[in-house]
Amino acid sequence: MKNSNQIELQEQTKESKPKDISHDFITMDVYDFVKFIKECRNEPFLSIAIDWRDVSTARRLKAFVDQASRNQRRVAKIRATRSQMNLDVNAFASGVEWEEVEESD
Repeated sequence: MKNSNQIELQEQTKESKPKDISHDFITMDVYDFVKFIKECRNEPFLSIAIDWRDVSTARRLKAFVDQASRNQRRVAKIRATRSQMNLDVNAFASGVEWEEVEESD
């Protein structure tokens, strides 16, 4: 059962535009990104959308989504081919959205 704070957060984030931190995710090392995320704790809605890189990056995105506080909504999307997505199905099954792209020749 959702408490009133969670319901209020969902209502606010439905109407608000997420802060896109894709560039930060790609350019920062893991430790700097974790510090950056702590600085964003007052942002109600964060999003990351990137092209496929590797399994490690997919798992980092999964952790980003999984570790959201109840006062913050986080969404993540990876643009990947079906074969890339199949390399780490668990990341996509639990919060990271998959946007399918065509295999290149």
